[in-house]
Amino acid sequence: MQLDSSISAVVTGGASGLGAATARRLASHGVKVALFDLNAEQGEALAKELGGVFCKVDVTSEEQVDAAFAKARAAHGQERVLVNCAGTGNAVKTASRDKTSGEIKHFPLANFDRIIQINRVGTFRCIAKSAAGMLTLEALEDGERGAIVNTASVAAQDGQMGQAAYTASKAGIVGMTLPIRAT
Repeated sequence: MQLDSSISAVVTGGASGLGAATARRLASHGVKVALFDLNAEQGEALAKELGGVFCKVDVTSEEQVDAAFAKARAAHGQERVLVNCAGTGNAVKTASRDKTSGEIKHFPLANFDRIIQINRVGTFRCIAKSAAGMLTLEALEDGERGAIVNTASVAAQDGQMGQAAYTASKAGIVGMTLPIRAT
């Protein structure tokens, strides 16, 4: 796929870090970029810089993801590129003893679930919505309708102590990326 002004892209987690760098790189080729992120201040500023569109969205919310894709597509047309950079992490031991009181605590399961919901389920949610949209496009001369790039981490293979949720979420991204196909 030739990256130019005929191509639209969505970058999740696009307001900062790897997502912002990816958005800048795509825009440098003329690609019309939509940034999905929770950080409105940074997202609006970067969208303005790039001539793109910012969509405030929590990838754990089906309704917000649908609304963000609708806004991005209204501004730039159906995306041919999706880059999933949205994600977060935490570091909490699976079980530990408080050094002062001796109380035994376990990893707060709601915190584990939150990381899985953002990093793995949110990524899949955006993949499914974008892939369905890409199927509406005519194939390019090389036969492709679009490209989806997922970001994981070395933690997917080699997580550190306290990274159980992050590692599980990133290993899930690695594990699901190959079998995800649109026809």
